[in-house]
Amino acid sequence: MSNKQFLLFIGFIFAAFFGWLYYDSNTSTDSVRHEDVQRDVLLDANSQGEGAQIRYLFNFPSVVYDHTHSAEEIEALSEKSGQAENYHIEGLTDAQFGLKTAYKFNYNKKFLQNTYSVWVEDLRVDFSYTTINVYISNQYPEGTCEYQATMDHENTHVEIHRRIYEKYQKILQSVIASSADIPLINHPVTVESLDEGKDRISQLISGVTDPVFNQFQQELSQEQGQLDSPQSYTELQSRCSHW
Repeated sequence: MSNKQFLLFIGFIFAAFFGWLYYDSNTSTDSVRHEDVQRDVLLDANSQGEGAQIRYLFNFPSVVYDHTHSAEEIEALSEKSGQAENYHIEGLTDAQFGLKTAYKFNYNKKFLQNTYSVWVEDLRVDFSYTTINVYISNQYPEGTCEYQATMDHENTHVEIHRRIYEKYQKILQSVIASSADIPLINHPVTVESLDEGKDRISQLISGVTDPVFNQFQQELSQEQGQLDSPQSYTELQSRCSHW
């Protein structure tokens, strides 16, 4: 291989390497842009010591609209998702969401004792919607009164999800920030093994986050139920004449 060919070969290798870095950095950046990541620090209210880093992940995905199903198929989907109603369904909003936590912890072993002090150093709280699918019956063509009334009704369901979800993001952050139950370096928990420590920390974190998530679900179910009440559906049916 001549010197010129060797230099061209080396140049190709460098170009490929830096091209991959550019692609990888852009791909990572695009992934982050699709998530609402918020960072905070959990501090001990009774001490000026170090706290735990918190990363909140929030996600409300774009709505996917499906116009390929009949009313009967949508009713079957409704029953499968546990949202069955006592009347004919022309549309359905199916939203999937959850709350998960993960953490890193640290510890020290008490001198001449078989016990450990454990505490949280990094906490990740993922309160996210994964999918929002809106099904509109294919019985009514787009542009008809019945189609638009169904679409408006389902979009109201979506907005209820969005509004209550945004409300509880703030409530969740506030509850975690004010909690004294999550063990930090200045108030760790004492356990007899690290496995016990992991379980104990998980229980303490769940004791803070689970009530908020349960309250979110209850408020969401209540408002969605009001929108799907018999009175609401009677009003919806009165808007059009060709159901």
